[in-house]
Amino acid sequence: MKIFTLRHSWPVFLEAKRRESILLAMALAFAAFTACDSSSSSADPDPIAEVSSSGGDDENLSSSSVTDKGTSSGGSSRSSSSVKPGDDSHKSSSSSEKRNNSSSSEEGVVSSSSSNSEAICNDGDLDTLRSGLYIIYRKCESGTWVKDHYDVLTPSSSSDAHYDMTEQFYCNGYPDCEYASEDYTDPRDKQVYKTLTYVFLDSSHVYRVFAENLNYGKQIMKGSLNFDDDAVEKYCYNDDEWYCDNGFGGLYTWSEAMGLPKACDSLFVDSSSACKDSFVPPEGHSEKFGFYVQRQGVCPEGWHVMNGREWLRLNDVSYRGLSSSVIWQGWNSSGFSALPVGYLKDGEYVNFGEWAIFFEPEEFNVTGAKGHYITDPAHREANIRKDYAASVRCVEDYEDPFWK
Repeated sequence: MKIFTLRHSWPVFLEAKRRESILLAMALAFAAFTACDSSSSSADPDPIAEVSSSGGDDENLSSSSVTDKGTSSGGSSRSSSSVKPGDDSHKSSSSSEKRNNSSSSEEGVVSSSSSNSEAICNDGDLDTLRSGLYIIYRKCESGTWVKDHYDVLTPSSSSDAHYDMTEQFYCNGYPDCEYASEDYTDPRDKQVYKTLTYVFLDSSHVYRVFAENLNYGKQIMKGSLNFDDDAVEKYCYNDDEWYCDNGFGGLYTWSEAMGLPKACDSLFVDSSSACKDSFVPPEGHSEKFGFYVQRQGVCPEGWHVMNGREWLRLNDVSYRGLSSSVIWQGWNSSGFSALPVGYLKDGEYVNFGEWAIFFEPEEFNVTGAKGHYITDPAHREANIRKDYAASVRCVEDYEDPFWK
């Protein structure tokens, strides 16, 4: 078993200076295809809109600066990895953990971008690549790939349009990922999950994470009005259980993901009798609670919802290094195998083929929570409305000296 360590060598196919104009051109072209229909499809990106932090409108989330949350040292891991904490061969060139500042937003999802490096090519070369719902044709000019033109794919909304998941966990085109750990069987429903083992920046310890989205609970349909706080409830993309059972996993609102009453999607935790829980930090650590907390939520016993510190370990991995080759055509060099299942927004499934969104165990405001999203061409932090239904990744519990 090998341990994942951060490197800054993932290429991107579009030069950074042209990325913004390319995406704008894509959006304009796509709008031309749908101009006759004022309603948005489930695959259309939501409109981009910056939300003022001074607004106080709980229906939208405000952009906020995210600062350095610090690091911890020492400790041990429950992982069976043979690599020991403190091994210098697994240290990153960075010695501290920092979050990026928020820079842009989507309606209900406010994000901050991560950087990537440029690809090198030979002048005159031609190439074609699949990127989300686009086929991009490009050529090499002055050693850099330049977009020539592109085609927009039309996703099928039929529940019969299922996918070949054979290559879901392939890393750089190979079936065996070097960061793979042993499979884990959820004792609650006997579902088997592939797992990975990563090491923190300070090499204090390793952590073991699901290589696929959690899929546990009773399926409910979009538009459901009756909820059971005594049962775990999930949505499946397109109300089709095939997606839950074939790698895309369940979609959960924030309260469901954290094992809280449904009322907590519109109330602060512990703010009323309708939203009561022991979801509070140890004394003296309130400002860093969501960043470090190991909250079980919908995860199996001994596991917790992936927190901010654990996500931060992947911050500098390009979206192609995190995304599966299925649909996204990613390299999946990290083994994370993200799939663009989209999310449930206001009773509709949106952005399938474009977005992968995950909740963290941290509130942003009354109706918003921290999270992450992966989309072409970025991997970003986000503030997400709690009543959206998004994906969950589970991490095995470990001893963290921060809590001692």
